[in-house]
Amino acid sequence: MKLIDERKKPKRTNHLTAPIPYNLEPITDKVGLDKAYGRESKLYTHGDTLYVAGTTTFGDVMDWPKIPLHRGNKTMVYGKALQAVKLNSEIKNVVGHSLGGAAALELQKNFPDRKFKVNTYGAPVFSATAADNRFRNIFDPVSILDRGANNKVMVGLNPHGFSNWENNKVSNQAFKTFTFNPGDDNNTI
Repeated sequence: MKLIDERKKPKRTNHLTAPIPYNLEPITDKVGLDKAYGRESKLYTHGDTLYVAGTTTFGDVMDWPKIPLHRGNKTMVYGKALQAVKLNSEIKNVVGHSLGGAAALELQKNFPDRKFKVNTYGAPVFSATAADNRFRNIFDPVSILDRGANNKVMVGLNPHGFSNWENNKVSNQAFKTFTFNPGDDNNTI
């Protein structure tokens, strides 16, 4: 017969359980953008990186004329990305496709203190200055004026895609984050 002290006690936890640190490995920009396009908000956060999808609604199309008029901070895509950046102070990297790329560059310009590292794909940029963080496909009509972007030939019907940039990452550093493990007595920071 077992004594009371010898019985296995169920592990109990509460909301005050300390977090366990773990590393979140970076994903490729292609995977992050695919996930952003798959979400209703058209935003996806992975660790310290925010992925911003491009044009998906008629309202986004109506925002296109704002870009050449230097009013990119008035677009709906920028507004959503701005909310995400304000809510999450850990975001250090922003990746955007098309209108999302314009929003990413606008965030970088409007928040110089945050020092965002930005990668854009097919962004509507007018520039002749070379940049290692802007990518476009050769026959892409949206980013045709971005003469300083890294160019690639897109095989397929949509030259405005980003799927041929499968190996690019805005950052190769793992992001340290925390999670709660209920019932574990070793939850320490």
